[in-house]
Amino acid sequence: MEGLFHLYANELHLGNTIYILNYFTAGIILFGKRDQRSRHSLSRTNLEKYKAIISFVNVGGVHWKLLFIFPEISSVFLVDLMANKLEEAESAHDAKRLRDYLKMRAICYGRDDWGAVRWKGSTMHHPFQRDSSSCGVIVTKMAKALMEAFPALPVMSFGTSKKEMAFERTKLALSLLSGSVFDMDDHCAMCSTSKPPGSGPPTTDWKQCDTCERWYHEQCLAMDEEKLQNARLNDWDCALCI
Repeated sequence: MEGLFHLYANELHLGNTIYILNYFTAGIILFGKRDQRSRHSLSRTNLEKYKAIISFVNVGGVHWKLLFIFPEISSVFLVDLMANKLEEAESAHDAKRLRDYLKMRAICYGRDDWGAVRWKGSTMHHPFQRDSSSCGVIVTKMAKALMEAFPALPVMSFGTSKKEMAFERTKLALSLLSGSVFDMDDHCAMCSTSKPPGSGPPTTDWKQCDTCERWYHEQCLAMDEEKLQNARLNDWDCALCI
């Protein structure tokens, strides 16, 4: 999802206009404890040079919500794709959390981002989720609509049926593939890099799946020695092909 956000921002030349906030940091700002927020302070980022912030957060490990912060209208939107009567109240709570976070940045780092803004929780008209698994798809479509209409707020009226969501998933996957710089012959299909993450031996051992022909760093497969030796000596299928 975050990759698609960046892809849309680049396509629409909004990279210096809308700040795409990492979803983990967004979750810390809205739901984290004080010490967690101080560790994720974005101390080197000048938020005030941007005209908006867009992100998404995970609730309860099962549901995605869209986060949109728009200082021009002093508004924080936490958009719940389910029919939630508390959406405006939750956005108001998150506006307070944002104020506290920006105040912490001002005290600790002298970052007076939007210091005069009196933040409020707001809502926007949006389609609703009709199943139990399409929140991520809808969040991504809404983020794109927000970027396309910016600085206006969009009128969103797309369908969310099971069939329509399946079609959108295919479109999103194709968008990611077309915008990717991933090279299957030179990058690990597990970590997406040419070298394993972290420190390790000077040489990199690779293993290729005999079905899909993707390559993997042996280190990234995290196999025990017996399974690794068996994979080296015999045909081996990766987790995607099993």
